[in-house]
Amino acid sequence: MKKIALLDTDFISKTYSVQDNYGNHLIDCILKMPKYIFFCHAQIEIELNRNCNESPLWLQSNIASGKIKSYTDEAILESLTRIRGPYACTTYTQMLKMACDAFSNNYFSEHYGELEDIDYETVSNEEYLNRLQMLDIKVGQKNNLEEIKSFVLLQVLTFMLGDEIYVFCSDDKNARSGAISIEGVRCISLLTAFSRLKKEMEWTIFDAEPYIESLVNFYEKYCQTTFKVMEASEVKRIKRVPCKQVLQEIFEGKFIELKNGMLRYK
Repeated sequence: MKKIALLDTDFISKTYSVQDNYGNHLIDCILKMPKYIFFCHAQIEIELNRNCNESPLWLQSNIASGKIKSYTDEAILESLTRIRGPYACTTYTQMLKMACDAFSNNYFSEHYGELEDIDYETVSNEEYLNRLQMLDIKVGQKNNLEEIKSFVLLQVLTFMLGDEIYVFCSDDKNARSGAISIEGVRCISLLTAFSRLKKEMEWTIFDAEPYIESLVNFYEKYCQTTFKVMEASEVKRIKRVPCKQVLQEIFEGKFIELKNGMLRYK
């Protein structure tokens, strides 16, 4: 049974930066996990182009090869039209509002309130997309646009494909909370990605060690030396544990994966 997987910008950027001594990227190891079909929103390509590494070229190459399926808003609306017919634009607006509400109660009204003034009985898909694109441009940078677009795509994938969907996601708390509010969705963080590689690719600590060293070095550049994990108790307490210790303990089988992408001690 295929597993639907949605990639976000931050996850791709970080896992591209993490590599072994031969230049093999962690994200390529993740794409090799069996039975996963990987998706992303086209907005991710725009966001990645603001990075200093070569992750945009990596993404374009994997989209071209078919390893990752990229959806534009136009493609999303076409899919919704096949399912919802004349209610496609209305459905997109509803999904967009749900995505915005995950970040702020005022986000939709502030950035996309004009969509409520549309006459949905007469508007064409082309007219709707033009209005949507204009509003997207006004949102600008550093306003969670990629996360919101990804959340819209997540809802569409759930609508079309159902079953279990895995969001390979950033550390943004709102993004994770919004994703797991949808039934059947699980978040995979950078940490739980190592846990997945252990389970699904039979990675050992020997396989993981070069990537562990790379990831620890990556976070040290930003003065981060610990990860947040959950204690082994009924009370939902978080503790900080040295980065390398957490990554090594994953391969010692000391953690349980939680739905929100966190790890909890057994």
